[in-house]
Amino acid sequence: MPGSNDREDAERLRAWLAGDAEASAQLVRRHYRSIFLFFFSKVGSDAAQDLTQSVFEALCEKRHAFRGDATVRTYLFGIARWKLVHFHRASRTQTDTFDPALHSFQVSEAVLSMTSQLGARQEESLFVYGMRELPLDDQIVLELKYYDGLTIRELAAVFETPRATMADRVSRARTRLQSAVTRLGKNCL
Repeated sequence: MPGSNDREDAERLRAWLAGDAEASAQLVRRHYRSIFLFFFSKVGSDAAQDLTQSVFEALCEKRHAFRGDATVRTYLFGIARWKLVHFHRASRTQTDTFDPALHSFQVSEAVLSMTSQLGARQEESLFVYGMRELPLDDQIVLELKYYDGLTIRELAAVFETPRATMADRVSRARTRLQSAVTRLGKNCL
């Protein structure tokens, strides 16, 4: 069930389609921070700015294709997910193909250092490092679910998958994170 912000976003998108440039600026202002933070924890500040910009450029290009099956917010996160996958595929030096359901990626020490400073306690550091060991899609699922508060229905829209499948993916990702944190914790002792 869409909330009032979701309805306002839909109204802004309709106004934008009707030619209201201010409505597009309002959509960008409302969602820029959450999309930027989605990227920041994975690629650092500079790349996050570029990728965030590319998400809103894609929205601009694809605004007429938005069918309303999901909220504007989930549509943006869906675009962001694919932008991130393509970014990692393009930046890989290995010859194998990057599969977000299977592969994690190395985050620069600068990003890990900044993130670790935000969580100075050992448990938070273990959580940060545990997240980085997960396949990219698991990271995205958990971040969108627990940090951004997306529902299973919204996650299913982002990942273009059935709700039941998404519920299973959330459960598996949570289990993988618990295993990674436990293993890392044992290595710290």
